Amino acid sequence: MAKAEPAVLVRVLLGERSSLTLSFSGGHHGDLDGVPFATSLPLQWPLSARDGRLLVDGSEVGEALTLGTSEGASFDGVAYDGALRLVAQGDRLLVVNVLDLERYLRGVVPAEMQGSWPLEALKAQAVAARTYTLERLTPERPYDICATTDCQVYRGRALEHPAANEAIRATDGLVLTYGGVLARTYYHSDAGGHTASAFEVWGESLPYLPGVPDVPNSSPHGSWSARIDVGLASVLLERAGVGIGTLQRLVVLETSGSGRVVAAELIGSGGRVRLDGSRLRTQLRSWGLRSTRFSMTGDLSVRGQGWGHGVGMSQYGALAQAQAGRSFAEILDSYYPGTVMESFAEVRARQPELAGPAAAASVD
Repeated sequence: MAKAEPAVLVRVLLGERSSLTLSFSGGHHGDLDGVPFATSLPLQWPLSARDGRLLVDGSEVGEALTLGTSEGASFDGVAYDGALRLVAQGDRLLVVNVLDLERYLRGVVPAEMQGSWPLEALKAQAVAARTYTLERLTPERPYDICATTDCQVYRGRALEHPAANEAIRATDGLVLTYGGVLARTYYHSDAGGHTASAFEVWGESLPYLPGVPDVPNSSPHGSWSARIDVGLASVLLERAGVGIGTLQRLVVLETSGSGRVVAAELIGSGGRVRLDGSRLRTQLRSWGLRSTRFSMTGDLSVRGQGWGHGVGMSQYGALAQAQAGRSFAEILDSYYPGTVMESFAEVRARQPELAGPAAAASVD
């Protein structure tokens, strides 16, 4: 009989709280600082943190508590597979969902790509999301990945979709590698006509993440216009230590090979400053601009293309390719050229440490 592959567990940060109460209407189980327990009683757990220690109903009990049932657990009215892990960090509680990787993807794929899209596009999304997640496993930290657009969107069971589940099953365990190790499979909504290289956006020289022309598609973000909110932008600049008074004008100084703004002069009532790189991108994103692929049509008026950082797979591009009859493997190869598709079991055989210590935890 073939030996079953050990499960890979993912730790997803759902949020932070100063305190919260978790309620269980029946029996549940978990562990406290690694010591397992189970109870048949319905219980409430009033939780808080102080100086890196976890408190239950005001009494110090340890650093981390895991709670769950065979049906999963709920947080903020959302149902999740697996268990909830509460980790004390200073005077805050980190709320972390610990669950099997493939179950986790059921809450990611339909949150990142519409479940009604063609199956081949959904398969491409499943492989990209699986690889992205596995590449980020970090046993030394209290969690591996967050549940927002800062990482990849995860909605638990709320958005599960039959077609997305089928795509996950059909690509079970498949990942992308480059040079024998997991690739960094960044993706975004719409490239606006041309993807960006990892180097131009983050300064990372990754051969499988070049800027390439995207396929024509019917994205609603293909062309957009916006006017920069003077009040919001001025406040955020001040908070970032950029003291130019009230923002009056933005002048594009430099664009990248993919047409994205990489340097700009910001002119205000109290001075002017040049911003580039991550400082500029952070500001533009916080002002609500959909992407940095834009031109100025006035002092503070913008016309742009696309949505997101532009690196890796364009989801609307994947949709167009799937509609044109291309397979998920062909879609992925177009956005991550030079990568190899293989099973994670093969990768883990080369790098056993990739399973991480979380794989030994019990969540069911």
